[in-house]
Amino acid sequence: MKKFLELYKQKLEESENLQETQVLTDFRNIYSVLLEHYGVTTIHDLDEETQLSFLTELNHYWSEEEGLSEKGEKFIAKKSLVLNENSTPNQKKNFLKAKVSAVIDETVRQSNLKWRIYDIVDEMYSQINASSLREILTPDMITNIILESFSRTVDEFTANINTELSESAKPAKKYVIKVKAR
Repeated sequence: MKKFLELYKQKLEESENLQETQVLTDFRNIYSVLLEHYGVTTIHDLDEETQLSFLTELNHYWSEEEGLSEKGEKFIAKKSLVLNENSTPNQKKNFLKAKVSAVIDETVRQSNLKWRIYDIVDEMYSQINASSLREILTPDMITNIILESFSRTVDEFTANINTELSESAKPAKKYVIKVKAR
C-alpha cells in the first residue's frame, strides 16, 4: 500500500507539473501573438490606455487557473481582431475596417460585378464594331471611369449611412404630455 501511495503522489506531482508547464506555454503563446497583433516587442512599448486594452484582451484569452480559453485558442488560430471594453479607438477602427472590407470583398465577389462590367465593355465593343479594345478606350481610361463610378457610388452610399448613424446617435427626445387640470 505504501508503494501505491508513493507512486500516486509521484504521478500527481508529474501531472501538476505538466499542467503548470501547459499553462505557462499557453501564456507565452497568447502573449507573443498579442504582441505581434499590437505590433510591439513588449507591452511596455504601448501607451497606458493600450496597455490596459492589451491586458484586458489577455485576460479574455488566458487565466492562471485554466490556461488558454476557447476564445484564446480561436484568436491564436485565426489571429482575428476582438474588441473588449478597454479597446482603443485605433483598435475599434481596425476592427471595423477589417470586417467591412471582408463584407465588401465578399459582396463584390458574389455579385459577379467584374463580369457585369465586362459585359458593358463587350456591349460597347459590339455597338461600334471594334476590332480591338483600344478602339473603345484605353484600358487605363476604362479603369479610371470605373474608379470614378465607384467613387461616386461609394460617396452616396456612405453619406446615406452617415445620415442614418447620426440620427441613431442622437439622444432620445423626451416628450412631456401636459394634462390640464379640471
